[in-house]
Amino acid sequence: MVDSRFFRIDWIIILTTFALVGIGLVYQYSAASSDIFAKQISWVVIGILAMATAAFIDYRFLLRHAYSFYAFAMVLLVVVLQLPAVRGAQSWIRLPGFNIQPTEFMKLALILTLARYLMLRENQHTIRGLIMPFALALTPTALILKQPDLGSAILIPPTLLAVVYASSARLRHLIGVCLMGVASVVPMWMFVMKGYQKRRVLAFLDPDLYEAREAYQLIMSLIAIGSGRIFGAGLGKGTQTSLDLLPDKHTDFIFGVIAEEGGFVVASIVLMLFLLLVCEGYRVAVRTREPGGRLIAIGCATLMGVQVAVNIGVVTAMLPTTGITLPLISYGGSSMVVTFVLIGLLLNVGMHKPMVLGREAFERHDDE
Repeated sequence: MVDSRFFRIDWIIILTTFALVGIGLVYQYSAASSDIFAKQISWVVIGILAMATAAFIDYRFLLRHAYSFYAFAMVLLVVVLQLPAVRGAQSWIRLPGFNIQPTEFMKLALILTLARYLMLRENQHTIRGLIMPFALALTPTALILKQPDLGSAILIPPTLLAVVYASSARLRHLIGVCLMGVASVVPMWMFVMKGYQKRRVLAFLDPDLYEAREAYQLIMSLIAIGSGRIFGAGLGKGTQTSLDLLPDKHTDFIFGVIAEEGGFVVASIVLMLFLLLVCEGYRVAVRTREPGGRLIAIGCATLMGVQVAVNIGVVTAMLPTTGITLPLISYGGSSMVVTFVLIGLLLNVGMHKPMVLGREAFERHDDE
């Protein structure tokens, strides 16, 4: 007998996901070596299996063990800081045959933990009620900044704000927190940011002054995007790609390859597919009456949306250069698998219709 959940699968999410993965593999074939391309296919297969697993395990089981997942991810973040740096950062744990990036797993654990903590509470509309969720998010953020991995760290605050707001926190309280975050920019610049991170920001503000070093990647990306024009140079025919002028072309700057070889047309298709995926994620949240599932969907959709926005912003010179992958398209095992799990959770929430024993909706308190 066919599981009734099969008939509630969100096919828009699945088709959009595989369309993005397919486009990613096409341009990975052009940008990456044969060895890396083969590994990418392996990670896609593993990711699909992870997505299927995440989709069909009742998400309430995951919520019950969310604190354990969070604790394990925190241990990994502490362990990675004890290991030797790779390319100037302590972000990877090397295992036989592959590496894992603890930061990626913390993103997933944090969404589940925030959903678990907030789903049945009613005091998050007070300042005191916001202390614990912010502590849960900012503690791993501090460890991620210490690696240093600024790109991943900046994804956590927007995800936190979205989940907390969806759980009935007052808008004026969150605006106040955001203003405090803006005020923290100066001390972060002085005491937290590394020298090369400061130079990247300065290169973003004045590329000509840093053209030979920090702005080189940014300039090559803009050349690649501009040379693609409407229809692109054709697969494997992009100058920046074929001559290996664009650094990290198969990872953080894969969108530059897509824009150069596929042009405005393919680049626009990619952006529209991501927009559709994120919007469908929010649609799952809106349709879900169970508080925990709704918060999971909000967190997953927001995390993916912000990551796409930051990656595209960096590649198009709208944001300072920082290392962050383009979900489902960039090369990377941990990132690929975790993104598939996030999509699996969206499918999971959309398919399951659990009995609601608590509040069916979070109450807004913005007018109080």
